Amino acid sequence: MLKKFVLMIALAVINSVCYATMFFPLPFDKQVEEATSGVEVRLASSRVFKNSVGAIMTEYSFDVLETYNFLDSDLENEKLKLTMPGGTFEGITSMIDGAPKFTADEKSFLLLKKIDSKIYLSNFTLGKFRIQESEGKIYYVSEVFPHDANIGRIEKDRMIELMKTKWKTTSADDNDKIMKPTEQNSRPKVISALFKSTYKREPSQESEINRGVPLFFWSSVGILGFFFVFIFFKLNKSGFQNKKN
Repeated sequence: MLKKFVLMIALAVINSVCYATMFFPLPFDKQVEEATSGVEVRLASSRVFKNSVGAIMTEYSFDVLETYNFLDSDLENEKLKLTMPGGTFEGITSMIDGAPKFTADEKSFLLLKKIDSKIYLSNFTLGKFRIQESEGKIYYVSEVFPHDANIGRIEKDRMIELMKTKWKTTSADDNDKIMKPTEQNSRPKVISALFKSTYKREPSQESEINRGVPLFFWSSVGILGFFFVFIFFKLNKSGFQNKKN
């Protein structure tokens, strides 16, 4: 009975670990280095659908407020569209551990990565930051590590400097400075780039969901499995000796 209980616990632990998303506390400069652009956005709408393999996905449409090293040609009908796993479709809910969540009219800053002409959230949820104002300054607050003393939040000006440095960009001229939408036009205008790239960056290949699980993750799973197998055989050996005696 005890052996069965140990095996059940082992399977439950390994199963939960395999479907969890793990994140490293990556420094801001590394996060920017792995991205290709950044945007301040407001969620306009979302829709849930099933993709070609039957997985439930959510497509988010954002109004773009400010862009950094971002091309207007990457917008669809003046909206930035990002697809994330999970959502509720026809009464069925798919919950993906660690997936970013967006609420209606929420403003956020996103680090993006362009791969094969498609835009993704860089490093999955690590690429999302809440916009927070404190003592007259604007901060970007990490969605994953909001309380981390080192990467919990960063001043907006500091993030802009990091983007300029890592992407080797230069300040744009007066015609390319940020412009705000006018009240006379009900349709939001696309904000022009704050600065332009001086060279083309080729992003490294990654899957649609960079679920950036650390390399030691699978080692941990193996160690867990070995640990429970060791206990199982230990119990089995002990039971055999008891019967023999």
